[in-house]
Amino acid sequence: MQMVSTEASPAPTLSFAYMLCGTLGMLAAGLLLAWQPEALLTRWHPAALAAVHLFALGGLMPVMLGALLQFMPVACGLALPGKVWLESLILGGLMAGAGLLAAGFMSGSAGAMAAAGALLLTSLSVAGLRLARALWRQPRANALQAALRRSTLALGMTMGFGAALLGILIAGWNLPLVILVDWHALWGIAGWVGGLIGSVATVVVPMFHVSKPYPGHWNLALRTLPWLLLTGSAAALSGFGSTATVASLMLAALVALFGGLTAQRVWASQRGERDAFFWGWLGVALLSMALGGLGATAALASDPRWGTAFGLLALAGLGGCTLNVMLYRIVPFLIWLHWQRANKARARLPLLHQIVPERWQRTQLAADLLAILLLLGACFAPALTRPAALLFAASKLVLLVSLARAMQGYREKLAHLKTLPPRVRPEH
Repeated sequence: MQMVSTEASPAPTLSFAYMLCGTLGMLAAGLLLAWQPEALLTRWHPAALAAVHLFALGGLMPVMLGALLQFMPVACGLALPGKVWLESLILGGLMAGAGLLAAGFMSGSAGAMAAAGALLLTSLSVAGLRLARALWRQPRANALQAALRRSTLALGMTMGFGAALLGILIAGWNLPLVILVDWHALWGIAGWVGGLIGSVATVVVPMFHVSKPYPGHWNLALRTLPWLLLTGSAAALSGFGSTATVASLMLAALVALFGGLTAQRVWASQRGERDAFFWGWLGVALLSMALGGLGATAALASDPRWGTAFGLLALAGLGGCTLNVMLYRIVPFLIWLHWQRANKARARLPLLHQIVPERWQRTQLAADLLAILLLLGACFAPALTRPAALLFAASKLVLLVSLARAMQGYREKLAHLKTLPPRVRPEH
C-alpha cells in the first residue's frame, strides 16, 4: 500500500475554500435543472450545457483541486505552493468562468463565452502547470505519481478540446462539432475525473476501510486509460467509427472493473463500522459498475437518451458522489489533525464522527443517491426532472451547511487552543 505522511499536511484553510465553492457550484447546477426541467430532453439544450459545465467546472473541479493541495504532499511527498494570491486567481477564475460560460450557453452570447474561455483556460492552465511541475520534478515516479501524471495530461487534452469547441461557437471554426464534444467529455470524465479517482482510491480505500490494497493488475489497467482515449479520439476524428466504438467499450469495461474491485474492498472492510462512509463508498462502487453498463449501452444504442443518462451518471454519480463521500472523511480528518497539532495543552478534542454528525451524513447521502437515481429516470420520464433536481440541490445544501458548520467550528476551536498554555508534565 502507498505510504502516507500526515506530517506533510499543510494548513487546510485554502483547501476548505475550494471545497465550499465546489459544493456551491454543484448546488447551483441542481437549481438550474430544477428551473429548466426540459434540459434533460436533449444534451444539446442550452440549460443542459450550462448545468453540465456549472457542475464540472464550478463544482467538481474546485473540490478536486482543493483535495490535491492536501493529497499531493501527504501521499506523494510533493508540495504544491499554496499562496493566497495564486489560489484566488485559480479559484476566482474557475467560479467566474463557470458562471459566465453557463450564462453564455443560456443566452447564446459569444462575448460571455469568450470571457469565460479566457478565465477558465487561464485558471486551469495555472493549476495544471503547477501540478505538472510538482509531478515531473523527479525523473522517476512511483505508480501513484505516474497515474497522477496521466490524469494531468488528460486535463490538458480536455482543455485543448474545449478550446477548439469555443473556437467553433465563437469564431465559426470548421471542425467536427459532435466528435469534439463527445471526446472532450470523455477526456474530462474518464481521463481527468476518472483517472484521478481511480488512482486516489488506491490509497484512500485501503487506508480508511482497513482493507487489502488494489491488485497489481489495476495499476496496469489504469495505464491503458490515456491510450484508449487517444486511440478513440484519433479514430473518431479520422473517420474510423468502429475503432472509436471499441475504445469506448473498453473504457466502459475499465470503470466497471474499478467498481467491482472497490466493492470487494469496501465490503471486506475490517473497520467493523457500517456508517455513512462505508455505505457511501459501497454506493460509489455500485454506481461505477452501473456506469460501465450504461457506457457500453450508450456506445452501441441509437437512442440518444442513453448517452444523456451516461453523462449524468458519470458526472453526478462517479464524479459528484465520490467527492461527496470523500468529503465526509477528508474534512473531519483535516480538522482533527490540525487541532491536534495546535493542542499543546492536550485538551480533550471531539472525535472524528462528531465533527460532521453521522445523522447529517446519512441524510445527505441518502438524498444524494436517491436524487441521482431519479435524475437517471428523468432521462426517460421527463416529469421526474424537477423533483429530482430539487432533491439533488437539497442534498448539496445539506452538504454545504454540514461542511460550513464544521469549518466554522474548526476556526473557533483552533483560536481557543492557541490561547491555552502548554501542559507541562510534572517532574518525578
